[in-house]
Amino acid sequence: MTCKGWNVYRPEINIKPWELLLKELEEGNKRSKWVDREPFAYWKGNPIVAATRQDLLKCNVSDNQDWNARVYAQDWIKESKEGYKQSDLASQCIHRYKIYIEGSAWSVSEKYILACDSVTLLVKP
Repeated sequence: MTCKGWNVYRPEINIKPWELLLKELEEGNKRSKWVDREPFAYWKGNPIVAATRQDLLKCNVSDNQDWNARVYAQDWIKESKEGYKQSDLASQCIHRYKIYIEGSAWSVSEKYILACDSVTLLVKP
């Protein structure tokens, strides 16, 4: 079953229909073997929608600590102005580990994370 609401092009966040995006993600997976990928846990999203996501940002690398996590707040307004150069989902398949964390209710990002063939680290909802 395909949820049509998430299977159409979303120009406001530059997400293509699933069938096209899945092919791009598969190509992204072929760019490097898992063992050669960045050995960090990666997450990029909107931290404002949940306190758990705001807490996750505290796990990013700092001058004092490196938890082997690279987490980023997504600024959709900035991305749209710059042509979504930093939010291409297929180019994010370079990490060995991807973090899935729900927002205020649920997140559509789970299928994109799983499609990267990275180990998925699930933050308990």
